[in-house]
Amino acid sequence: MWGSTYFWIKEALGGLSPSQFSFLRVLVGAVAMLAVVVIAGAALPRSPGVWLRLLLIGFLTNALPVLLVQVVPDATGADVGVVSVFNASVPIWVLLLARPAREPRAGARLVTGVLVGFAGVLLVFPPWEQADRWLTWGSLVNFVAAVAYGLAMIAMRRLMVRAGVRPVVLSATQAFFGVGWAAAVIPVEGWGPAPVWSTPVVVSLLVLGVLNTAVVFTFFTRLVLDEGALRAGTVLYLVPVVLVLGSAWLEGAPLSALHLVGMAVAVVGVAIAWVPARTGAPAPTPRPEPSAIG
Repeated sequence: MWGSTYFWIKEALGGLSPSQFSFLRVLVGAVAMLAVVVIAGAALPRSPGVWLRLLLIGFLTNALPVLLVQVVPDATGADVGVVSVFNASVPIWVLLLARPAREPRAGARLVTGVLVGFAGVLLVFPPWEQADRWLTWGSLVNFVAAVAYGLAMIAMRRLMVRAGVRPVVLSATQAFFGVGWAAAVIPVEGWGPAPVWSTPVVVSLLVLGVLNTAVVFTFFTRLVLDEGALRAGTVLYLVPVVLVLGSAWLEGAPLSALHLVGMAVAVVGVAIAWVPARTGAPAPTPRPEPSAIG
């Protein structure tokens, strides 16, 4: 689903302004997440400290990129290849930030998988081709966002393990914060002309809000809890694979031998990272610290 986000966004922007799209997408996702929380009978945290940490995660994953787009000229000018590489660099930042954050040292196979997978993404979108594409303000924004998301993933797992926050609750709170961030920038960006509603626009919003935002992010959050931030992050290497194959299928984009090699290397990297988790003993069930729960 994350690999198809690019195509659904193009459909949605056919009838919505960027401000309308950003706000309505997270609003649909938040409503869907609220329904999931109610159905699951999940309790929201009561501790102010937990809420502050949830707010910090929301700032790193939602507010900071939005703020950068507001203050950096031409921040939205990066093309899909550049954005894909920076998104895929998130596991690299999780790896680099783990030691300063006092996270357990990753095993050699997991580190190898992370590096091999990222090398595959670089083959799919080679940074040495048209280097000027990478020296832009948009690239800077995407770079900062990738570092922030890597730090947020470490904070997410720590919060779920130590404070007993359920993945569905963490996902829901991030969706709620996302609505607030998106609404806050509307006066700056402007609402734009009246939306032009059509079946593709409505379907795109539902897919992006319910599936790509609510459902997939909840699955991803659960992966972070069960497998750790680093191993969970390697699934981001599969997003460019889906994107390239989708572009070839839906838009007739050329598919080169380098693309095929890069996608194969990315998949191999993910396999290397995940094999130990499937063959070793299951990870112990995290237990919340009583003092961290209100």
